[in-house]
Amino acid sequence: MPIVRPTLSPGLLLQGLGVLVAVAGLLTWAPLLLQPAPQAAPAAEGGAAVSANTPVARWFADIPLQVQIKVSGVLAGSQGAVAIVSLDGGPARAVRSGEDLARGVRLVAIERGGLLIEQAGQRSRVEVPVPALASFWGEAATHE
Repeated sequence: MPIVRPTLSPGLLLQGLGVLVAVAGLLTWAPLLLQPAPQAAPAAEGGAAVSANTPVARWFADIPLQVQIKVSGVLAGSQGAVAIVSLDGGPARAVRSGEDLARGVRLVAIERGGLLIEQAGQRSRVEVPVPALASFWGEAATHE
């Protein structure tokens, strides 16, 4: 009686390895996914206020952003006026009248000395800084 030696092909080894990985994944994730959700503590009477200090909380609470706007300058072009603004210390970008600067913050108009901004339904004016002109010796020139 001849002895038969089983031969393992690379495809069969790869299938076996795949089955082992699938079983290991199932054994790892099944207990985590099937455990019951923790019960939330009951809210105090009178309702608890939602903290809107984080960007995620502001996003889901639908609270308009209050941003710090820094105006670098205003340019007039063939397509109209463009303001160079920076929000909350971020990179400067060019915006036109009517564009949204952030969620709930809109640039209403670009005026000669500043920008008209609407935040949370209230309009405010952000002044455009006038750069100080330096004389030949480096001192700021005065305009009278």
